[in-house]
Amino acid sequence: NYKKIALCYRNLKQPQKALEYYILAENLDEENLNIELNIGHCYLELEQFDEALKYYFKVEYLAPENTKVWRPIGWCSFVTGKKEQAEKYFKKLINNEPNKHDIMNMGHVQWSLGNRKLALDYYKKSIEQTKFTETEFFEVFEEDLHHLLEQGVEREDVPIMLDQLRYFVEG
Repeated sequence: NYKKIALCYRNLKQPQKALEYYILAENLDEENLNIELNIGHCYLELEQFDEALKYYFKVEYLAPENTKVWRPIGWCSFVTGKKEQAEKYFKKLINNEPNKHDIMNMGHVQWSLGNRKLALDYYKKSIEQTKFTETEFFEVFEEDLHHLLEQGVEREDVPIMLDQLRYFVEG
């Protein structure tokens, strides 16, 4: 019942309440990796990325075949400044079955590492290989922008990168 209540709260976009119930469920079933994964998701939604990573790494350690955990590990690693770790997980995703966000996020990681050309290449790939529309791409980019700036991307470089992408899309 705790898991069902927690899921309802997650669906209602109330991760703090969901977390409370997932923790109650965890106390009854400490071996359930699905509960651990969902606790990680709640922490991610609450932007408590380091706490989320603890749960995601626990799931990865206990079930190394679980590839679902790579994406949140990559993202949490990126936003907490663990760029090489983020790069490792996004590479795994890209070599497996990447979605448009994985490729875009690898672009974010590369840019934050100072690899502007490589970042641009990944951004282009995310648009051309995954049916990311130009509008969708730029909306998601705008949502992620504060993370890029926090990870060392210079604000004055952003319009240049976006112009290069627009040129690519229109060309």
